[in-house]
Amino acid sequence: MIVTPGIIGRLMALGAFVAVAQIVCFSKMDVFGSDPDVALLVVISLGVLGGSLTGAVAGFSIGLLMDCLLLETLGGFALAMLTVGYVAGRYRETIGPPTRGATALLGGALTLLGSGVIAAIQIGTGIDATVSFLVVRDAIVTSLIGAALAIPVLWIVRLVVRSALVDERRAARRRPIVTRGGADQAPPVQ
Repeated sequence: MIVTPGIIGRLMALGAFVAVAQIVCFSKMDVFGSDPDVALLVVISLGVLGGSLTGAVAGFSIGLLMDCLLLETLGGFALAMLTVGYVAGRYRETIGPPTRGATALLGGALTLLGSGVIAAIQIGTGIDATVSFLVVRDAIVTSLIGAALAIPVLWIVRLVVRSALVDERRAARRRPIVTRGGADQAPPVQ
């Protein structure tokens, strides 16, 4: 990802919008007894599009903003989203840009990872909560929702940051050289 002041502004606006929308809108939705975690999907998308550094920084920034807005334990969401953004970026750097099927699987798996990291942080910080089957069911349903929403969220994030993506720059097409006989031949080597 090519980082310019304009792209930094777009990423800041996207992060602020997503954090507020997650807290105000998406957390109030009820889809099969769970809520979609669109902020986590945006972090996954930024990691897949920009790499591990972009994903980690975006995840930490959006997570810290959500922690501040919710008045929660500072750093809980930030650490979970940093982890997910980094893993998504490492996926892109080692395997390459994901296909549509891999995007859905990546969205579901990393949403499940994010739910697990948030649960581990809450248990580690001493929040008294009972762990039951409902927590596991909620994590599985959230990951299925994440798998379903991964492709549209990736498409929207790609539209926002398209001008900064290195992969989106199209190479100039080369035309074959046509000789008098009409056959395609390479020019002679001198």
